[in-house]
Amino acid sequence: MEEKWEADRRHAAVERWLVAHGDALYRYAFLQLRHRESAEDVVQETLLGALRSTHPPDGRASEKTWLFAILKHKLADRARACRHSPLDQCVAPDDKDDVDANIEDIVFRDNGRWRDQAPWGDPVRHGEAQAFWRHLSACLQALPGNQGEIFVLREVEGLSLEDICQITGVSTTNAYVLLHRARLALRRCLTDAGFGPDSDP
Repeated sequence: MEEKWEADRRHAAVERWLVAHGDALYRYAFLQLRHRESAEDVVQETLLGALRSTHPPDGRASEKTWLFAILKHKLADRARACRHSPLDQCVAPDDKDDVDANIEDIVFRDNGRWRDQAPWGDPVRHGEAQAFWRHLSACLQALPGNQGEIFVLREVEGLSLEDICQITGVSTTNAYVLLHRARLALRRCLTDAGFGPDSDP
């Protein structure tokens, strides 16, 4: 009976973490790995690691910060393993595999029938938004050091500077400097790509 209660408790914890933080963890992992399946795998490893952890959040860090710290360790473990592995699984896939989904999967169901689609909206605006996110992702990848990581944690995931410093191990002052540099570099990169008021028409 006690084993079933423990299994139910663990299942409920994973469900809660997935609902509350799953999307944020996945976005962060995808930014680092640039591969959908690998990002999903490392998020699963993170949740399993959190379940097995002997040091759950104790009030010094939020649950989200704690999960991000575990994810960061899992990503580092994966990077170390890939450096020592001759296998193809560690080779970065072509970025287009994950940016551009197969049109048949989007439009058709498995049985060949049309999927129920929301109204198309403005296809030009939709295309521009997709182009912007592709360019932003490329610009983030080009940032030196951990500027991109700190920018995403702050501006995309909305973590506090204190939480970011716990996850990344940088000082508050250094985090401010890295954020400032990341913002300037991203603005320059996106402007050069034709986005923003400073770009050429």
